[in-house]
Amino acid sequence: MGEGLSGRVVVITGATGGLGSAVVREFAQTGARLALVGRSAERLEGLVDGVGLPDERILPLPADVTQEEGVGRLVTTVLDRWGRLDVLLNTVGGWAGGKPVWETSVEAWDRMMKLNLRSAFLLSRAVLPPMLESGWGRIVHVASKTAVAPRAKQAGYAVSKMGLITLVEVIAAEVKGTGVTANVILPSIIDTPANRRMMPKADPAKWVPPERIAATMRFLCSDEAGSINGARIPIYGAV
Repeated sequence: MGEGLSGRVVVITGATGGLGSAVVREFAQTGARLALVGRSAERLEGLVDGVGLPDERILPLPADVTQEEGVGRLVTTVLDRWGRLDVLLNTVGGWAGGKPVWETSVEAWDRMMKLNLRSAFLLSRAVLPPMLESGWGRIVHVASKTAVAPRAKQAGYAVSKMGLITLVEVIAAEVKGTGVTANVILPSIIDTPANRRMMPKADPAKWVPPERIAATMRFLCSDEAGSINGARIPIYGAV
């Protein structure tokens, strides 16, 4: 699984998060060169030290991927460093909710759209040209089960994640036959330290281990998965 990634350039956003760090560890085993994107330079440096890859295979990139300028700079930096960009693994996202639509603030709504959807649009738009030019690329975004099975008091989150699914499906239609693919993973609750803190009474044994999502991403980036394009991939665990 994951054959053909050695020497590829993989951009991992949200790299210091609970899911992102698991993706970094998974792809560190492939021989790929990794550009690790996060907001905190200090946390990125700690992650780089922990992964232990040689300098020629890893590049920490502090950036705010909700901002067009930041996304443009990070893609330019990757291309300047390695001359190519083959894979985007976008784990950036966040949850906010707890109020019905009529009590949801515009600020809370906009935050979900910015964090979960605008970031994905900006990143996809920026990485597609070099992928299309080379005739090979993989884009994998992370949405949520909530997008297709919405619950009360999560309007902004659910709508932003459904928008992300639609974005991926549109991209998949646009890149069909080019050697580039775009797919989206729909996890239920991911077993991360942050989720354990938020839900201390829940049973994390029913949640999705981040390593399983990372392994699925690795397969989607392989040559074997080249015919998978525009797929919604559910990873629900027992939730």
